[in-house]
Amino acid sequence: MPEVIPLIEHQSFNSEYIEKIKNLNLAFQQTDYLKEPKYLGICDYCASYYIGASWLVNKKLAVIVTPKMKNIDFVTMFLSALEVDTKNESDYFAQCYGIQFEEPTIETDEQLNQLTPLLVLHFVSLLERLVKRGLKKDYIILEENLKTKVKGRLLFTKHLQKNVFQQRSDRVFCQYQEYTDDIPENRLLKKALLFADRIINNYESLKAQSSYFEIQSRLSKLKNRLDGISDKIEPYQVQKLSTNKLFKEYKDAIRVAKMLLRRYDYSISEASQEQHSTPPFWIDMSRLYEMWVFSQLEKAYPGQIQFQVKGHCGTAVDFIKKDERLIIDAKYKPHYDYSNRGIIDDIREISGYARDWKILQKLSITKIYSEEIKCLIIYPEPVLFQNEDTLSEKERQDISIDSCKDVTTFDGKLLDLCSEIKWFSNFYKISIALPHD
Repeated sequence: MPEVIPLIEHQSFNSEYIEKIKNLNLAFQQTDYLKEPKYLGICDYCASYYIGASWLVNKKLAVIVTPKMKNIDFVTMFLSALEVDTKNESDYFAQCYGIQFEEPTIETDEQLNQLTPLLVLHFVSLLERLVKRGLKKDYIILEENLKTKVKGRLLFTKHLQKNVFQQRSDRVFCQYQEYTDDIPENRLLKKALLFADRIINNYESLKAQSSYFEIQSRLSKLKNRLDGISDKIEPYQVQKLSTNKLFKEYKDAIRVAKMLLRRYDYSISEASQEQHSTPPFWIDMSRLYEMWVFSQLEKAYPGQIQFQVKGHCGTAVDFIKKDERLIIDAKYKPHYDYSNRGIIDDIREISGYARDWKILQKLSITKIYSEEIKCLIIYPEPVLFQNEDTLSEKERQDISIDSCKDVTTFDGKLLDLCSEIKWFSNFYKISIALPHD
């Protein structure tokens, strides 16, 4: 039985494991921006912002990293992130997770059941968008023993076998073309949809979620829309399917549909029960938190928030708010180590964004603009700086104690909800909590 090392985000291996892992000579390294993490991004024998499961030694030693903040409602997070219907945000969400199906599965438990709902919700969202834009149609070749009429061309050999020799003079065996949406691509999507429906209806951990009935309703609408499409497609046909350049919206839907089918080995009976093993996978919690924050900001300030605004030298700031000329960065940190050390690095980083002309142009700021740019840090839990030894008594008294805010219920300016970081000019912070069960 393979050994599994349990870790929590940002937790280090205990001493007994460190000595054991050192002898394996594993190449732990920091993960580059927007790159797939190796060994869940573990570096210096410490977990990072990635949760999931990974083999350290194939079939012998695995590591599982679970969230630091307990009882996070992943279903709500995924649903909110997937409501964003623009290419930039959709492409970004697609990089929030990855799965290595070619590797052996790892035994897990209910604490790491995020993979299946993520796949289902991602697929449902993509299929809804595709259906909204219209299903692809194409000509398919059909063979049928028709009654009393010829359609297309007569298949003489089959007509002899099926009709002449059987003395069925009222039948004609023909081959003809038909323009239809019952094509292999849509059959694959229909098959994956039936899998998704079976998974949702049999996944007890999902039934406890407040959004369970919403998901059921969305699946029901999709099944009605695809009612005339067959789900008869074989695994070997699934592997061969590719996307047409004229129908680029099918690319992601087919990719995730294949992932969902592979998750259950193309067996509908396998989809009828919760899985207690998983292929190696990763979820980037920092990126998922950014998507969650964006969904909340977009609800509160529609049309005023831009996401992942690119600057010079390959940099990008998480958000800008155009009407308040505000630079915003989301930091997935449960706290700043209860000191000001962590926040200093973030302030330096965001200060760079506030001086990047490529980003400032998106805020309609020109070189004659003389005001200081306002910057905002968003994080999931209130920050306390009480244990910083270098602070004076006066500085400790100046610290504002935050409470988590619901920006979607506020109709004023975003900065009116925020706390000022009093040691820095025009720097603010606000806590937007992760959803919890």
